[in-house]
Amino acid sequence: MDTKLLDDILNCSTLPSLPAVAIRVLELTSDPDVKMDELAKEIQFDQGIAAKILRTVNSSFYGLRKRCASIDHALVMLGLNPVKSLVLGFSLVSTVKATDDDEFDYLEYWERGLTTAVASKFAAEMVGNKLIADEAFLAGLFQDIGMIALHRTIGDDYLAVLHNAQGDHTQLPKLELDTFEIQHSTVGAMMCENWKMPHEIVIPVRYHDRPTACPQEYAQTARCVAIGNMVHSVLSCENPTEPLRRIYAKGASWLGFTESQVDELIKKTGGTTKELANLFTIEVGSIPDPDEVLAKADRQLIELSKNQQIESFAAKQFADLLENNDGTDPITGIMMREGFTRVVRETFERARSGEFSLSIVQVVIGGYDELGKTIGEGAQDEVVIGTTVLLRRHFEHMGGVVCRLADSIFAIVLPSSERAETTKLANDCCQEFAKRIVSWVPDADGVADCVKASIGVATLDDETRSMFKTPDMLVEAASRAVLAAKAGEGSTVRAFVPRKNAA
Repeated sequence: MDTKLLDDILNCSTLPSLPAVAIRVLELTSDPDVKMDELAKEIQFDQGIAAKILRTVNSSFYGLRKRCASIDHALVMLGLNPVKSLVLGFSLVSTVKATDDDEFDYLEYWERGLTTAVASKFAAEMVGNKLIADEAFLAGLFQDIGMIALHRTIGDDYLAVLHNAQGDHTQLPKLELDTFEIQHSTVGAMMCENWKMPHEIVIPVRYHDRPTACPQEYAQTARCVAIGNMVHSVLSCENPTEPLRRIYAKGASWLGFTESQVDELIKKTGGTTKELANLFTIEVGSIPDPDEVLAKADRQLIELSKNQQIESFAAKQFADLLENNDGTDPITGIMMREGFTRVVRETFERARSGEFSLSIVQVVIGGYDELGKTIGEGAQDEVVIGTTVLLRRHFEHMGGVVCRLADSIFAIVLPSSERAETTKLANDCCQEFAKRIVSWVPDADGVADCVKASIGVATLDDETRSMFKTPDMLVEAASRAVLAAKAGEGSTVRAFVPRKNAA
């Protein structure tokens, strides 16, 4: 580390500095016995920040049932940490502003910072740790303050490094280290220390770009911030498929998120960031509609699949079958009926011998024909593509092979999956289908409500091994389960249960 440069940066006269109200709030809140009325009084000395806090507290960001009329009331209703985070957040916004002839991209800076802050808070809440939600918000908002310091100290040389990164923030730490022997995360953390911020914020700021190296005590906050950064990448990237696949993987391994939870996180973040930008009176540019971003990623995933650029778990498991199969669907790139039949026959004999259980999942899209008559084939294709992506997301990681048997009929061959487990996967997929159908058919007045997924499950296991003597019998049982599902209202799942065990 270049210690001389670090000293020059931290002593630079043009560095951002926190307003007096923020410094005083930090001092007061460092005392566990702080009196709320004293804190409220201190905040109200700055009428501008107090007014912004009340506007934000009464926004959908916090979702209070009753309107909050004063800072005292806000402290009672929300607690200390949310109000403190808003004081510091508004203070940061007031101090990080462009100067004359400043070429630093403040729009991109705030777009990344605010999006990450919002996503970090939501991620912490989704993981069930509301205690760190406000710390995650602040860490996300303050994570790149070191970039401002480097720019104001080094100037054009730092702008050159930013230019070389070409908007890829993951490349920035290495470029900074190679060029200046210092990183913005280190500078930002030391600035936060100088401002006497708590370690719960300082440490995640230091490790926001390498969360797996963060000390365990603060690791979850740092990982929430890192996930927040990935959400920003998905929302701001021209090609969102790769960053979306990365956040699915990291969300699962770091925080235990399902892909549906990640999608929900992205959606909540997109809408809330726009609202919060208005409340904070900062410019973040045009944040795209999250549903459109996810739909775009789905389409890109299909194109990658059609071009055979994705190697799924299922593809590796059944490589010999897939390699010799010429019958792939031109719209989705997945196998059609002939391939499905071959995979079922191959796996059935092994399952029949007791090597593993085998589940067949059949999916019928109801309202498909009416959709084509009302809107056209383009709408049908959107639903088919969206359904394919959902099925792959929910079943391929378990080794399932997704096939398209007819225009509106799909099937999944799922080895080594018990009936209960398969039914749960099917239910999760069915619920997501019901949520996503509106985004696939945005221009259909009421038509989307008529499109539903009926899913049937049948499993060859110890209980049914004597019953299913041929592959066709197992497939027929799944078809019977689909018929039962079609009789239900809306998107429904039914599993074939042997009569002797039926209720």
